Amino acid sequence: MVLFALGAWLGRVDLLTPDEARHAEIAREMFLEGNWLVPRIYGEPYYDKPALFYWLTGSSLWLFGPTAWAARLPSVAGALFSIVMTSWWVRSAWGLGAARWTTMLMGTTLFFVAVGRYVVIDMLLTASLTGALSWLGVVLNDPIGKRRPVWPMYACTAIGALAKGPVALVVVAGVAVVAAAFERRPALLLRLHPFRGALLIAALAGPWYAAAYATDPLYIETFLWQHNFARYALPGALAHQEPWYFYFLALPIVLLPWSILLPAALAAAWKSPTAGVRHALAWATVVVGFFSFSQTKIPTYVLSAFPPLLALTAVYVDDVLTRRVEMPRAMEFATVGWTVLAAAIAVAGAVWIVIESPASWTRPVLAAPAIAIAVWTYRHARDSAALAAAIVGSSLALIAMVYGGAADAVNARESQRDAARIVLDLVPPWSALTSYRVAPHALAFYAGRYIRRADDPESAVPELFAGSDAALLTRAKFLQELGLDPMPSWMKLVWTAGDGQVLVLGGRPAEEFAAGQARWRRREGVEPSADR
Repeated sequence: MVLFALGAWLGRVDLLTPDEARHAEIAREMFLEGNWLVPRIYGEPYYDKPALFYWLTGSSLWLFGPTAWAARLPSVAGALFSIVMTSWWVRSAWGLGAARWTTMLMGTTLFFVAVGRYVVIDMLLTASLTGALSWLGVVLNDPIGKRRPVWPMYACTAIGALAKGPVALVVVAGVAVVAAAFERRPALLLRLHPFRGALLIAALAGPWYAAAYATDPLYIETFLWQHNFARYALPGALAHQEPWYFYFLALPIVLLPWSILLPAALAAAWKSPTAGVRHALAWATVVVGFFSFSQTKIPTYVLSAFPPLLALTAVYVDDVLTRRVEMPRAMEFATVGWTVLAAAIAVAGAVWIVIESPASWTRPVLAAPAIAIAVWTYRHARDSAALAAAIVGSSLALIAMVYGGAADAVNARESQRDAARIVLDLVPPWSALTSYRVAPHALAFYAGRYIRRADDPESAVPELFAGSDAALLTRAKFLQELGLDPMPSWMKLVWTAGDGQVLVLGGRPAEEFAAGQARWRRREGVEPSADR
């Protein structure tokens, strides 16, 4: 089930812009140029993030080729690792039944699955924090005399520091301190050997920080200051400024469908605060509390709070089913309402698929399972086991609908892959390839080309108006301000996406084309017979 949720149709949706395609293009260029220290995009330094995620993504692209599913494999692996580690910790604290339900809940939480199938760094950070804090939870559950090694906790923390930055150290240290306070065991902090742990983190993560600073000091300074401290502490420094209570409003949404049962699970956990419960509460409290003070807030920041919250929910579900008791009526109504909502979303998605991609008219049949589950749930609303199964089934039905049914419609609307095929066929490697007010990262990835980004009309079109065989990626609504509406006779609109993206090709006399081709051959050392 988990493998289906995270892996089915992994490559059917082309890389999405801007985030997915940007990270994939950075990884592609890193391997192409052999520059392992400082990430770059279009040959320019990219100072936002550390290098580990790009190492992993680039390795996957090198092994499996430049495809969407290969670029997404590191995120999938991070999600699977998070599920395995959380279930391992839950088994040590509550037993096998709760561990199985934890696996099921994490594999059907829609936002968690979506991020796990997306080329983004947050899932790698979540995996590292989940590994470290799950290990800490197992240590807390050990008998007093047991001496379990703690170095894996620090190794996972070092991976988090290489994935996202110092935030991993802060979160792990914060949870350890709060957990020790909840347990009333201050000596636990000494049991964790923090000095040795700090040395291990420095040994694992320090070499890259030192080498990157020696190569490009501005990289580390910008990354640490602007994208860590300023993003966290300075109002208005970057986008996504939200009020302090943002996550308390967002969590019930991003934890769907299991946020339906979360209030009852938290109430049950509060009544019997075992060591596992105390660790889960410390974990979730520190993550949500820490990021609530951040000036910049994005739902993926608190993804590492999902494991403890879903673990408590899994324990509640397992306890209800084991004791064969009915869930509260409010939970019954909420579950039926969720399955009806899932069916409505599936039907709306089916209509949208037919509109956006008429050739995919058979795909809407994937809406049928969600509808059937809603009807079945209504008839079995008093059966707790049926309700839990219905939530799982409706989530899997939506995952199948989105990634199996809607893929062609999504690609028809915004994928740049067809534009890349045109560039490969019609735009010579030595020609100018420009984008204007459109993120071109997917085009660059699929075409294997650097793209110049223009910020104003004057810099976007000189190659086109010079009569050169150049190409411009933009949107139809910008053609008039670019002076391309009406379009000159030597230009051609060769591609249009459903969201308004267009690709414009210029042209030039054949003798000029041949001369440019010859110059490129000499520069690249390509024999004439190697030309297409």
